Amino acid sequence: MNAEHLHAHKRGDAEHAHAVIGRAQRWLWIALCLTLGFSGVEFFAGLWSSSLALISDAGHMVTDAAALGLALLAQYIAKRPPSAKHSFGFGRAEALAAFVNCMVMLGLVAWIIIEAISRIQDPHPVAGLTVTIVALIGLSVNLLVAWVLSRDKKSVNARAALVHVMGDLLGSIAALVSGVVIQMTGWMQIDPLLSIFVSLLILKSTLSILKESYHFLMEGVPLHIDYVKVGQDLTAIDGVVTVHDLHVWEMSPGHPALIGHVEVRQMKQWPRILEKISAMLRETHGIDHITLQPEEAGKQELDTIPVSVEKARHTALLNKDHHGHTDYVECTSPAGQHRMAYHAWGDPRNPNVLYCVHGLSRRGSDFRVMAEALCDRYYVVCPDIVGRGDSDYLSNPMFYTVPQYLSDMVSLSSKLSIEQVNWFGTSMGGLIGMVYAAMPGHRVRRLILNDVGPRIEAAALIRLASYVGKPFAYVNRHIALEKLNSICAPFGKHTDSEWELLNGPMLLEKNAQWILHYDPAISVPFSAVTPAIAKAGELAMWQSFQSIDCPILIVRGAESDLLSKQTVAEMCALNPRATSIEIEKVGHAPAFIKAEQIDIARQFFL
Repeated sequence: MNAEHLHAHKRGDAEHAHAVIGRAQRWLWIALCLTLGFSGVEFFAGLWSSSLALISDAGHMVTDAAALGLALLAQYIAKRPPSAKHSFGFGRAEALAAFVNCMVMLGLVAWIIIEAISRIQDPHPVAGLTVTIVALIGLSVNLLVAWVLSRDKKSVNARAALVHVMGDLLGSIAALVSGVVIQMTGWMQIDPLLSIFVSLLILKSTLSILKESYHFLMEGVPLHIDYVKVGQDLTAIDGVVTVHDLHVWEMSPGHPALIGHVEVRQMKQWPRILEKISAMLRETHGIDHITLQPEEAGKQELDTIPVSVEKARHTALLNKDHHGHTDYVECTSPAGQHRMAYHAWGDPRNPNVLYCVHGLSRRGSDFRVMAEALCDRYYVVCPDIVGRGDSDYLSNPMFYTVPQYLSDMVSLSSKLSIEQVNWFGTSMGGLIGMVYAAMPGHRVRRLILNDVGPRIEAAALIRLASYVGKPFAYVNRHIALEKLNSICAPFGKHTDSEWELLNGPMLLEKNAQWILHYDPAISVPFSAVTPAIAKAGELAMWQSFQSIDCPILIVRGAESDLLSKQTVAEMCALNPRATSIEIEKVGHAPAFIKAEQIDIARQFFL
């Protein structure tokens, strides 16, 4: 199999050619001959007349000739077919030539300005009539060359060369004005002043082309393509779950390309989905060279968390070889039997066990990043408390309470034959941990209470009641995720990929709508709490907290509306084993997905 066979395009492939189609090179040759020939005439005329305007314009025309020469060379190189070493062909030669031309122009502009300033301070006599005549001829030549180059509007390289010639055109006009003014008034400073003016005009155009060619050489997203909109349009295709590892760039000027991974609901739908994607990208975004890898969603026991198209994932933590394992434990409630799911990382034979228990409307996947970071030291177990995630729903929602959750955790410890456990509890998970640690016979080695204490502030109860169990259904996953992210804003500032890690698993697709993972009825006992019941519960929690005899770390979000500073102070005063730490710019509750927060847990559990 040779390189030509590998580069060949079949029906349905991109319509572009790897070799750049030859443009009208005869026009470039004509422009080159005219420019180079007249630059010599103008240079000697400038020396004879002592005109900086003519000399600078002659130098400018020499660089134009070099630009045109590079344009011809670049087009010759770009026409070469792809090879075994250059599979995309040589289309980038054009942008490289444009970049070099612009750098030369920057040097020329700097020289003209420096020389002009010198001549303003020390004026030189200039032969005005000679300048006027030569400038008129130069203006005619530059107009002709500009017209020739303007016939190729697609090539960034030809446009860069045209910028040179337009600068020459302005230079000829400036030289003409300079000659006329000097003949009429004898004011010699007009020559360097107009040279500076023209240089500044040239500088503006040069920087524009330089920016564009640099962007192209750095494989930036084509300027006319909205990268985020491409990602949104891809995920809007029927059958597409999500898109990741998406890249858009230009192989050669005017030929955008796209590669990426597409998760689909069913692999058998891929041919139909690909056809729709190809049509959409070609018609809406002008992209016809696409390479997409399909992946079927939902194949792992613990769903692989998709990554947003706008930003990168938490690579340092997610590149480990440990993968969560999902299992179930049989539990009992007054309403009957149910199963509680749990996700585990690390070696189950490891006697050092860490429970990570989530908040009211969350699930065990909240701790995936921390679990993968700590599973080298601990067997990390993250349950989906009943009514959430992969666990069963209770037939009687009035049993969605801490006593039932505590009973299920005891069943889990029994199944795993755990004698001692470290406990990390966020919000509701911390309340369960407090009671578990206070129970005789259930040894908790160390306990982290993440933004929770025996007393829950009224403002937090009002906030929780505003969304827990309320209707939540969206046709578009992106909109659903944005809504959930806004609800979870007190978690602190996070990147798009971090929000995806936190809230992506909270969304489930059901009946063509994206809904939350939990039983809405978990809010029933929560909303049924009266002030008297709340007070009694708080007193019971204070008693449990007081009787805990293991080291306790209380973590508080500095902007938390659930755990007040006063409550933290009372907790530390009541139990001498308790210490506290506060995390800035976070409310309820710190997500422990960032490295600096995970290090807090790592150090405490050592």
